[in-house]
Amino acid sequence: MPTTQSYIIEAMSRPDFYPHPVAGVVHLQTHISHVFLTGEVVYKIKKPLEMGFLDFASLDSRRRYCLEELRLNRRLAPEIYQAVLGVFQRDGSLALDALDSGRGALVEVCLRMKEMSQERMMDRMLQAAAVTPGHIDAIAERLAAFYRGEKTTPEIAAFGRVAQVRHNVEENFEQTRAHQGLAVAPPRWRAVRDFSLAFLDQHQELLRRRVEEGRIIDGHGDLHAGNINLPASGGVHIFDCIEFNRRFRYQDPACDVAFLAMELEFHQRPDLSQRLVQQISRRLDDPGIEQLVDFYKCYRAVVRAKVNGFMLDDPEVAASQRRHDLELARDYWRLAAGYTPGEPAYFLVCFMGLMGTGKSYRAAWLSRATGWDHLRSDQVRKELSGLAPSQRRYEDYGQGIYNDKSTRATYQALAQRAEAHLAQGLSVIVDASFQRDRWREEFVDLARRHGAEVLLVEVGAERTVVQKRLRRREARGDDASDGRVALMDRQAAGWEDTGRWAEQGLLLRLDGAREADESMGPVMSWLRKRGYRQ
Repeated sequence: MPTTQSYIIEAMSRPDFYPHPVAGVVHLQTHISHVFLTGEVVYKIKKPLEMGFLDFASLDSRRRYCLEELRLNRRLAPEIYQAVLGVFQRDGSLALDALDSGRGALVEVCLRMKEMSQERMMDRMLQAAAVTPGHIDAIAERLAAFYRGEKTTPEIAAFGRVAQVRHNVEENFEQTRAHQGLAVAPPRWRAVRDFSLAFLDQHQELLRRRVEEGRIIDGHGDLHAGNINLPASGGVHIFDCIEFNRRFRYQDPACDVAFLAMELEFHQRPDLSQRLVQQISRRLDDPGIEQLVDFYKCYRAVVRAKVNGFMLDDPEVAASQRRHDLELARDYWRLAAGYTPGEPAYFLVCFMGLMGTGKSYRAAWLSRATGWDHLRSDQVRKELSGLAPSQRRYEDYGQGIYNDKSTRATYQALAQRAEAHLAQGLSVIVDASFQRDRWREEFVDLARRHGAEVLLVEVGAERTVVQKRLRRREARGDDASDGRVALMDRQAAGWEDTGRWAEQGLLLRLDGAREADESMGPVMSWLRKRGYRQ
């Protein structure tokens, strides 16, 4: 009989596996665990992983850490954590039993917990705007009492030393180095790293004093909103602390508190974040927490980005979940960068104008000058239609691959590809007619959502210049654009004014008849004034 974990997961996904009535099983997973919701009881098993910072590879280690998880989490959630059980192989099947029952061969170890309302999980309540200042006060009171009750020892205090904190910080960057170019732009990654290491250099005395004052304790280690439940009847359940690595749990309370404070800011609640920090600092009579919290918020945001990045390499995770985790990793990297003063500016530059005016030529020039990717609507449109870039489609105006449906799909694809760059902190150039103002507005909003500087560049040229270019392009037949003289007037008649963007300082107008080296000066000047550095 097979006893691989996949077989065990299959068994635990069936209602008839459990020794109590189960109507249905919901199987969830994190990067290190499988979780089975059965209605009133939750069962959790650990993935057989070895990841440097944790080792669940052997059954023996999973048994040890399940027992440790039970012990540690009963400090903050005794009513939730019930027992550690064994999965036994006997009589040709698998069965749950007491860990020390000895009835059959032990093939896996699992933790049994009371199931909590999923709707009352703090992360879901934040999404529903249901978390109140009263909830924050209750959390602060619970945590402050917990921190006061946890006494330090020389072993625990050693984990607050600058060298140890530095090790934790550097490990994050070593483990995320390969995520550059997918989850985070290299300049953003370097800015966060450099800020973190510089802070440690500049605040060694503060960290040393924290150790001497006995501030370093055996804390929670994973205090994010998904690990807090806020029952409708009142009270607070804080669960799922770090059991697998003392280094992540032996820490300054500022590091614990910063995790949740960062999560509140991730959910656009800086008011609740500030309240949490102030409440705990006051209850512990510890102003040092407020001095350290931004550094630790940055550290914790990188941890969250790292964990979501790990999911990208897990073959057991569905492709849709990996895409979601990639988006989260990018969002957390952006949040981490927001705590630093040194992230380089990044840009969305949209070149727009009528056919033949020279917008694509200037977009390509800027791409060569900066190294930024150039997304061209003519090429994307052909790609979506299954055509080679230079394959001709001389349709009537607004027909065929140039109809409204195809045009909407083209702009949607351009926005998605641009967002993949901006979400990492990468600059990108988009080149399209942007004839309609709603398309311009969509891309301006996209840049603002991701914290990028945005510039619209309208390129125009005299009619005779455009006609000459279009005839030459038609004769060559080697360009992705299907623009031609016969369509000029139809396109021009539908052009919508760009004045409102000029009034906001977001638009430059260029003469497309001039050489790019001459005409692009205002663009480069605009970029440099807003932080572009070659």
